[in-house]
Amino acid sequence: MGVRAILSGALLATGVGCVAVDAGACGFIDYRPRVDVPVAARPKPKPKVIPAADLVALADQRIEQERLADAASLVLQAYPHLATDAIDRSPLELHAKRILALAIVRTRPATAAVTERTGVNRVAPSGSVAWSISTLRAIDASRHGDPVAQADLGEALVSDPTTEAEGLALLDDLASRDLIGSPHAYAALARLHAGKGEQAAARADLARCQTMTRQPSTVCKPADARVASND
Repeated sequence: MGVRAILSGALLATGVGCVAVDAGACGFIDYRPRVDVPVAARPKPKPKVIPAADLVALADQRIEQERLADAASLVLQAYPHLATDAIDRSPLELHAKRILALAIVRTRPATAAVTERTGVNRVAPSGSVAWSISTLRAIDASRHGDPVAQADLGEALVSDPTTEAEGLALLDDLASRDLIGSPHAYAALARLHAGKGEQAAARADLARCQTMTRQPSTVCKPADARVASND
C-alpha cells in the first residue's frame, strides 16, 4: 500500500475530509469579530529606568570631558532633590553633590549656563555658588584632610571674592607640598597669582595646569589670558 493510500485512509477514519491552512477553505468560518486596537490606544512601553549609579558614572565622564552642563543634568536626573538632600544620605549621592558643585564653580563667571539648564537655581535658593562652597566645605570636613577634597574646596572658595583669600591660602599650602592633582585648582592659582603681580608663580601654576589636562585650551585658557595680561 502506498503512502498516499495510507494517509487517505487515516483521514477518512477520523472523519477529516479536508486539510488546509485556511479554515474557510474547508467550509469552516470563524465568526469571531476581529478588533483592531488603535495605535494611540495601545499601551506605551515604560521608559527604561537608568540606575542612579549609572547616571553618576556618566556624570563623572562628562565632567572629565569638561561637559559641565551635561554632568550637572545627569546628577540631577539621578537625584532630583540633590541640592536640598542631607549631606550624609549616601556615599553615591555625596559624590553626585561634589560633581554638581564643581560643575557650577567651573562655569564661573557664566554660572547661568549651568543653572538655567539644570534648574539648580530653583533647588538652591541661597545661590548656586554659595551652595557649592557650602557643599564642598562639608565634604572636606567629612574627608579629614584629604588633598582632593581640599583642592576642590580651594577652587570653589577662590570663585567668590568674599572667600578668595581663604581659598588662596588653602591652595598655596597644598601646592607647596605638591598635593594638588587638579588642573582647575592650578588654573585658579595662576589667575590669583597673576592678579597679585606674582608672575613667576603664575607661570609655574599655568605650566602645571597644562600638563594635567588633555584640554589645556579649555581648562587653562582663562588663566593663560590673565597671566599674559599681567606680563
